[in-house]
Amino acid sequence: MAYVILCHKNPEQINLLIDRLSDEHVDFFLHVDKKSGIEEQIVHREHIHFVKDPVEVQWGHYSQIECILKGFELIKQQGYYNYIHIISGQDLPLVSNGTIVEFFQKNEGKEFVKYLQLPNEAEMWGCYYRVSVYYPKFLVSRVKAVSEVRNRYINLVMSVPWLKRSLKHLPDKLYKGSNWMSITGECMEYILEFTRTSPGYIRLFKNSFCGDEIFFHSIILNSPFKDNVVNEIKRYTDWETGPEFPRTLRAVDYERIRTQGQGSFWGRKFDLDVDRSIVEDLLQKG
Repeated sequence: MAYVILCHKNPEQINLLIDRLSDEHVDFFLHVDKKSGIEEQIVHREHIHFVKDPVEVQWGHYSQIECILKGFELIKQQGYYNYIHIISGQDLPLVSNGTIVEFFQKNEGKEFVKYLQLPNEAEMWGCYYRVSVYYPKFLVSRVKAVSEVRNRYINLVMSVPWLKRSLKHLPDKLYKGSNWMSITGECMEYILEFTRTSPGYIRLFKNSFCGDEIFFHSIILNSPFKDNVVNEIKRYTDWETGPEFPRTLRAVDYERIRTQGQGSFWGRKFDLDVDRSIVEDLLQKG
């Protein structure tokens, strides 16, 4: 198995994560955010591979797609892997390595991708605004003042048909979900080949908004791998409690992780700077 780890902070925590997941069945492929400057503080071993030309990852931008594709390319250079798990440097395993390996051996050939088909009525404009609108880079920001301007811009463009972008390079059916997924080596290679031969698809997502949650899902769910997709990712994330979304999990969350996260293999997100005790506790008990 291969882990693609997307990381940007806390090299100590990344090292603890790698130590905990290290196994004869596992190699690691790290994309370290170009602006972070932490790669030298991360352990370097034979089974740990680093993307040589990392990008500066920005929230909501195409860079969130690009860093995953770079991880896939690096994996392909190393050889074949039965499964590729995409996680962040702030994830932690909730079960033993043996449990993870055994599960994916028993379910080999299945793609674990959490998704829903668009339009999603729970979101503005059915979520199509993410790709139907051309976004200048300055409008893709978490800053409140920028988000207010962006929302007005979105509503204007989506209300005037001739202002919307052509979606001719997208499949008829679009899907959205979490980009933290576990896919087969064959599926990963299909994604790489699709992106290599579909410049129009790439070009559209380069000025999308949070397109990473649509990019991979729409490829997979319109591919021959669709029939093998299980709408589950074996990951526990708290999107409800706050104050952060997703919540940075703390010691007070331990029982909820064990109950609501039952059946999950990984949890996110954790931060040594916020609560060291739960990180150490989970690493010891896993």
